Amino acid sequence: MLVLLIQVHTQTMVNNRKAALELSIGTIVVIVIGMSMLILGLVLVRTIFSGSTKSVNDLNEQVQSEILDLFDDNSGNLVVQLGSADTAKVKPGDRFNVAIGAQHPDGDAVTRETLLYRVELADDSDDNCIRKLGKQRTEDLFVTRINTWNEFDKYSGSNSFALIEIDVPKGTERCTQKVNVDMRLKDSTTPSDGDAFILEVTKAGIL
Repeated sequence: MLVLLIQVHTQTMVNNRKAALELSIGTIVVIVIGMSMLILGLVLVRTIFSGSTKSVNDLNEQVQSEILDLFDDNSGNLVVQLGSADTAKVKPGDRFNVAIGAQHPDGDAVTRETLLYRVELADDSDDNCIRKLGKQRTEDLFVTRINTWNEFDKYSGSNSFALIEIDVPKGTERCTQKVNVDMRLKDSTTPSDGDAFILEVTKAGIL
């Protein structure tokens, strides 16, 4: 009888240990799966929200084609390729290129000198980068010359294309800044078309 009780007790202890081990393994698996889903979710959200604000590395044929498609959806002769949000989100320490395109108002063929564009910072808000960083620091975020007329980088037919280059140093405070972009014919003294986008300096993060 005593031997039987010992065997039963021993078997019970073994079963309890197996159950505890299975529970621990199950818990670990659930945690791993949960963390994986969380990471995938964060990456997906980041992809969705950054898809329309992607930086452009080169004015290749695909980028030019996307810009030309934008002309079909807009009535103006100047477009900014940043999607419906019109926002360039840049983390401190990163560079960002905004692609823009322009077409001759009359549909005439252009050369590099035919169309010009100008980048200016709007100071129509009490809570923008100019107010937080100062005018000079905000202007220094742009590699492309601002407040002056620039030639476009590429041209084809009646269309011209350019990259507005932005470089945000590490340690830059979070802020947003409206950026105006104008275009004009070289022989004209006044802009013929204008557009704008938002520069958003975000918080440095792991994603």
